[in-house]
Amino acid sequence: MNKLKLFSLMCFSLLLSLSSCSSTLFNISGKNNNVLIEARSELKLESIIKLVKKSVVLLTMSPNVDPEVNKTQNALCSGVVVDDIGHIITNFHCIYQQNYIKLFYYDKDDWNVYDVNVIGLDPLADLALLKVIGKKSPTPYLKFADNTAEIEEGMEVFTLGHPMGMAWTVTKGIISSNERYARHPYVKTLQTDAAINTGNSGGPLLNMKGEIIGINALIISRIKENAGVGMAIRGDIVKKSLESMIEIGKVERPAVGIMISELADPKTRDKLIKEYPTIKPESVPSTLGLYIRPDDNIPKGLKAHDTIIGVNDVMVNSGLQFSDELMKYNVGDQVTLTLIRERRYIKVDVTLKVFPVPVEQLYKNRNQLIPGPVLPEKKEKKP
Repeated sequence: MNKLKLFSLMCFSLLLSLSSCSSTLFNISGKNNNVLIEARSELKLESIIKLVKKSVVLLTMSPNVDPEVNKTQNALCSGVVVDDIGHIITNFHCIYQQNYIKLFYYDKDDWNVYDVNVIGLDPLADLALLKVIGKKSPTPYLKFADNTAEIEEGMEVFTLGHPMGMAWTVTKGIISSNERYARHPYVKTLQTDAAINTGNSGGPLLNMKGEIIGINALIISRIKENAGVGMAIRGDIVKKSLESMIEIGKVERPAVGIMISELADPKTRDKLIKEYPTIKPESVPSTLGLYIRPDDNIPKGLKAHDTIIGVNDVMVNSGLQFSDELMKYNVGDQVTLTLIRERRYIKVDVTLKVFPVPVEQLYKNRNQLIPGPVLPEKKEKKP
């Protein structure tokens, strides 16, 4: 009997010891354990989606004043309310050349169909700003996430829109790349594998808190349907565009006003020498930089065949770096370009102009508002 009691006491002591170790080394309470905290946060997504829906609108449009004339030309897009005034961001390609635009809210108590005014345009970034006519009650709006320029690949995201006419559909994925741009290096984009199709255009790409990190605009697909490669205009670009559209109804970006070619490798140099046989080969430097091509409108102080290697003493090797530097300034600002001219280093002051946007060229291949593929980066462009 005494042996049995001794054995029981030993077992009880052992259990107390293990319990103590467990609370010290293997605490699995929700308060201190990150895994469970994250798991519980995921359960909130359903509530976040319900709130987000109230800020995402449905747009129906037609190039005809009467949409009944040719229903095959009618289309759907998405939009998102972005401030307490009720301004709505959507894609430029959704409203371009459309003569009939109507808007619907996700509101079970509001069955009204609203007219809209287009009050801002940014065709380069494929953005437009709308104001609803006749809306009296306030509408919930979504906030932009902070530091969208620092979003990391692999981050979980979701989007909400109207793909293939399936109104208020949620799709979820990750950021596939944060180093893309569309149409021009000024327009930074996020690549996502969250399903984006016709009807998602203009809708928000959101982080798991329900904050805007981008506006869906493009897909890359051979069949014009989701292939897991979608592009959203990055949130900081959208926010800056929004501020300008509210203030002046458009977005003006700075440009030098020249045609350039990147001196990326010896083959580019050889090609330029062959293209312009009247220039001396030594006029095309064996360096990285931006070669100024002949043009009738080259600004005073610059010459054809100069090579730009710096902006205000910041060295630039590529068109992307050049654009990033110019975006730090405004139209009308003066910048100092560092050049190589006839094997000499010189500096020239240039006043920045408004970047010209060839709208008809950018949007001539629209096909019933299916987002077109990202245009490939060209060797020649007007920065």
